[in-house]
Amino acid sequence: MAKRYVMGNRSDGLSDVLIEDEIVASVEKRSQELWVNTETPADLSIPGDPVGDQKMIHEPPDGGAVFRVVVFPPKGGFNLTAEQMIQYHQSIHSVHIPSLEYLRAAKTVTMHKTDTLNYFVVTEGEVWSMSEGRDVLLKAGDVMIQKGCMHGWRNDSDKRCVLMAILIDANAA
Repeated sequence: MAKRYVMGNRSDGLSDVLIEDEIVASVEKRSQELWVNTETPADLSIPGDPVGDQKMIHEPPDGGAVFRVVVFPPKGGFNLTAEQMIQYHQSIHSVHIPSLEYLRAAKTVTMHKTDTLNYFVVTEGEVWSMSEGRDVLLKAGDVMIQKGCMHGWRNDSDKRCVLMAILIDANAA
């Protein structure tokens, strides 16, 4: 099991590992927030863990960023209808929720847009990074930089895919 370590300054001013815990993202849980900052530049004086047990919020706070791990189940493990996907977007407070008509006609019901600059790194398995144009099969070690446009994901393999994601608040294009 992978771990999350957070290093910072102790109250005596010396650097140390302040938080150590397990990364528990799984096919069942699907994602885990690893860190959230509410502003840029980040305020490093705020103590504690800003994510704790909080549920996923799709986009970072205004002026902030979020670091998360996402697990895509093997082929057939993610079968939501367009209606269910809209409900999911509502539950994670997505800013842009695609229309039912759009999702029904899209390559995948996972298509969505965020007002963020995203850095994605596949650490395990493979996943299709979908766009309204060309799609790319990302494999372990591959990186996708996504700039606030419609995108989605599809895992066609028989194994899970693990994706590390950093979402940074951005001005919409």
